[in-house]
Amino acid sequence: VIELVGPKRFRGICSDNTGNTTKARNQVHEKYPWIQILPDACHRLGRLCGDICKMDCFKDVISNLRRTLKFFSKSTDAREHLRRKRAELGIRRGLVSIGKTRFASIYHAAASLIRCMPALRELCTSGTINITFSADLENLVKVLEPIGKSIECLESTHSTVSDVYLFWLACMASIHDIIVHDDSLETSVKEDIRQATNRRWIQMIEQAPCDVYYTGFFFDPRECRHQTEGIQPLISCQNIADTIYGRI
Repeated sequence: VIELVGPKRFRGICSDNTGNTTKARNQVHEKYPWIQILPDACHRLGRLCGDICKMDCFKDVISNLRRTLKFFSKSTDAREHLRRKRAELGIRRGLVSIGKTRFASIYHAAASLIRCMPALRELCTSGTINITFSADLENLVKVLEPIGKSIECLESTHSTVSDVYLFWLACMASIHDIIVHDDSLETSVKEDIRQATNRRWIQMIEQAPCDVYYTGFFFDPRECRHQTEGIQPLISCQNIADTIYGRI
């Protein structure tokens, strides 16, 4: 494909880190040195979601989430009761299923269950549906939310290399705030989240084959415009990054 289109028309190649794709992209870079190797930002964020979802503290809540979604997917009567109650309460969107290979879909599914919780509570109270819900679901959504939203934004066709660094930085800052300021999670859980987040950040940013994401962010015209206006967001972002490196 590269030969057909023309090597000079390519500037980067992006893939995950499986053996075949890693070998192929390295061969492309050796043959065409100007084609940069770009780590897959969404894939790495998805893997971070997977790391968090595999933690022991979230196993029960994810299991309950799966059972709840399965119940509604199998019961036409339950779905209809929920649909009517959502319409009555003005809840526009319903439940979202969990994908088999996309860990971030657990966030969207959990968020959808929380969104529909007022309707579910009324149905349970009236005895129409018998369902058990764990309060830990909110903690799971809280941790996964910045990651899930970042993946959704970075999958846009309008995202740039600058956006990759910006959204990863935002994820790290958000998780840092949870670790420092949230008292609903145990210290051991926070430590596990910190280690998983650090590991993925290092793989994605610090050990990347090139610094294209950070460079793109630094030379982003939007950031340059802010600097000329005296806002200097790069300085504040760097302070956030320094805090993350030192504490998260």
